Amino acid sequence: MSALSNANRPAVLTLVLMLACAVGCSRQEGKQESSAQHHQIRGLVMALEPARNRVIIAHEEIPHYMKAMTMPFTVRDSSILREIEVGDSVRGVVTVKRSEVWLDSLTVIARTASSETRH
Repeated sequence: MSALSNANRPAVLTLVLMLACAVGCSRQEGKQESSAQHHQIRGLVMALEPARNRVIIAHEEIPHYMKAMTMPFTVRDSSILREIEVGDSVRGVVTVKRSEVWLDSLTVIARTASSETRH
């Protein structure tokens, strides 16, 4: 007679399946956490929306991600918005994670004549 009786086999099988599912789910969660993509962006600041933590940028193509267009970008660090002005040429990093998109950084690479006189 085997060490595992016929009466215990369903319980053991259920336990093994539950453990396999738990391991598989934890791997999937870890994969989602590390699945953020980072893309370089270059463009022109068209508008600032500090109340919404957003900046509207007319950006160049983002290779392997998006065609050139004008669109709003959320910033998680609102200090980014204090460093830029409408008309500034900027570059930065866009982070994409699942359905979320935000600017991680933004640096002014050229200012318009009107914004230079204000500084």
